[in-house]
Amino acid sequence: MNQKQLDILGHTHQLFMEKGYVDTSVQDILKRSGISKGTFYKYFSSKSQLLISLLSSLQESLILQREKVAIEHKGDNQKVFEEQMIFMLNFAEQNKIPEIIESTLVLNEVKTFHYIEELKAATFNWIYERFQQIFPAETSPYLFDGAVLLEGMLNNMFKMNKALNYPLPIEQIVRYCMKRTEEIVIRVAEQKEQLFNHSAYSALFNDKLESHFSTELTRVTAKLKRVIENRLTNEEERKKSLEFVTFISDELLQNDTEPRIFIIQISLLSLEKIKSLAQSKELEEYKEVITSLTRNAS
Repeated sequence: MNQKQLDILGHTHQLFMEKGYVDTSVQDILKRSGISKGTFYKYFSSKSQLLISLLSSLQESLILQREKVAIEHKGDNQKVFEEQMIFMLNFAEQNKIPEIIESTLVLNEVKTFHYIEELKAATFNWIYERFQQIFPAETSPYLFDGAVLLEGMLNNMFKMNKALNYPLPIEQIVRYCMKRTEEIVIRVAEQKEQLFNHSAYSALFNDKLESHFSTELTRVTAKLKRVIENRLTNEEERKKSLEFVTFISDELLQNDTEPRIFIIQISLLSLEKIKSLAQSKELEEYKEVITSLTRNAS
């Protein structure tokens, strides 16, 4: 995205936090951003597409910062996970993401609904994958149930905390729910009690990714950008690389026109020519996702 698009997203985010998605009109966005209607529609086909761009930008920022948390809190894997969860929930609260999402539910905007569902599925999938890194191998068959329990406990604890106006900090809620989840996982593993089969969910999750791949694009884009920022010491090379990655994302996430696949392929070739990126696993993973998206679009 160029600076003008980022500025519009920033102003729109503030409006959505203040008024909610439904009660914010395009005219409100024009007034707050100081732009004309023509400029708005030059960059965004609709308010719903602007919302998806905003959520995608927030998700990318969350993923990058979540990985930084893991680097900063080295040590016990479970403690690192708890710190990541605390960061994610603080991030969501500070940016009023739950309130923004909740305000869209009254509308019949199918693409927005699918994108939000995919965001939720991607977060759950990340929790489940982290559980497999945290808990002993013998508990593996019961970790899907454990991830469901943790997410359910957190959601309901936060709802109750808000309803009762309790001053419980996010850190306390996360650590309490994680401790309860750990106790349950160990107990059910001993008793061999399993409710859900994770393979059925994996198939469902993969189906969703094939039909709506935007959060997977956000994930691999965030990883590649982190590599570009950390490895490329040449300022001009770093700037150009980030421009290529941003251009590809913009092309694939737009709603109103088909992505220009030939130009996307040229941009990928340009990234492959950069020695510090060539053969990196992040670029390879990024290319796989882009190839899947462009194949579906063609």
